[in-house]
Amino acid sequence: MNEENSNVGSDAGNPANADVTTMVTEKISLYSGKVDGFVGKVLGVIGNHPWDAWLGVVNRYITKFMPAAIALAGVLACVTGLVTLIKNDAPFSWVLRALCILIPVAFSMHLAPKALALTRSFVENGEAEVIRPELMYILKVLLGLGGLLLGAYLLLNFNSDLIVSAIVAIVFAVLMIICLERPGIVGVKAGYPVNCIEEVIALVMFPVRLIVALITPLTGIIAVGGIVYGVVQWFDNGMSAALTFAAVALVPFLLPLVVYLGYLVFVLVLDLCKAIVSIPRKLDELKTK
Repeated sequence: MNEENSNVGSDAGNPANADVTTMVTEKISLYSGKVDGFVGKVLGVIGNHPWDAWLGVVNRYITKFMPAAIALAGVLACVTGLVTLIKNDAPFSWVLRALCILIPVAFSMHLAPKALALTRSFVENGEAEVIRPELMYILKVLLGLGGLLLGAYLLLNFNSDLIVSAIVAIVFAVLMIICLERPGIVGVKAGYPVNCIEEVIALVMFPVRLIVALITPLTGIIAVGGIVYGVVQWFDNGMSAALTFAAVALVPFLLPLVVYLGYLVFVLVLDLCKAIVSIPRKLDELKTK
């Protein structure tokens, strides 16, 4: 028995075995580094662009032309509504009501750019949330590359019913890569939170800040899509088209305000939860004094 133990000990201390172990470890490290480099290049193809500067340009131009889109939608709402009401021999009071849409449209034209700027100011001028860089990398790989692979898999099924799901997965993946490669876009920075509460809040706030950061492009897409949908509806149902145009004229003002109020309530609830969780620690500090 003692001889066997001595043989095992001599094998463990054998320089040849140590060289093999070192060589295997170096090979694994080499291949791991190559995988890291490949993943970094794939992420960089999408993320290494001045997306934050481009987003600023998009925000500026959408904000500049938003009043024109609102005015167009308001005029189309009035014209479509008037034509439909006259065709249906509606009372004159209804015709006057159709004209009254121009009053809130005028307010929306004036206030929509300011409402968009108000909502974006949370991200542009607020304090950045802190997320661990290691976690940000993991999220980039899982949500970014994972979403791209899922989208490719759905497309390769050659099923027309899955095309929309594939496009959504790819768009979501690209968006996650961009936001995690350039986290300043959504008001996030790489770092180490002070405690677990701050870390949980940062993770919860990430998707919320994403919506707030993209509120202007989303509003622009909704406005353009609504006008196009209203034109299509025009040939089908005049009153539905009029209501669609009226909604498009008011949404660019109302949507940012709704997001603004929702963000305030969300942050208030998080702050209350943070305060409640910190009560035991505060009590312990008072006891020790």
